[in-house]
Amino acid sequence: MLQDRWISVRADDCSTPDGVEVAPYYVLEFPDFVHVFATDEADQVILVRQYRHGLQVLSLELPGGMMDPHDRDAVAVGARELREETGYSGGTLAHLATMSVDPARYANRLHLIRATSVIAGKSNPEPTEDIEVVLVSRQEAKRLALSGEIANAGHVGLMLMALAEP
Repeated sequence: MLQDRWISVRADDCSTPDGVEVAPYYVLEFPDFVHVFATDEADQVILVRQYRHGLQVLSLELPGGMMDPHDRDAVAVGARELREETGYSGGTLAHLATMSVDPARYANRLHLIRATSVIAGKSNPEPTEDIEVVLVSRQEAKRLALSGEIANAGHVGLMLMALAEP
């Protein structure tokens, strides 16, 4: 087993309903995390651009982050992450969905939060984050999601879900 503050990898012994053994079956354990589809008072979508070392690219994506062990309210975490990464706060926040990024391998959950009419302020990113805030129209957000310009497939799906909301 590998375990640190960011990830745990466990090896389970399991079997299929037909009795076929699958061992070891590796499961990745991360904290739950939250992503926020936010719009300001002018209905501009708030995205962030930041370096992602896995692909070694600048990635355009939704603001968000991991839930701390003591966090219980995904909406509150969404408000915190939105404020820290972008400086935007206030408005109306609502929980849209809880799902898994990959139920075959990951044991955690992803929470999608919708924030509307948020107001600009001063961001306070973590020292390890170098974030650029990017504002786009809803139409441009959809184009970015569908064109492949947003590299994170999960963010594409989340954006399209949020854009489908009235």
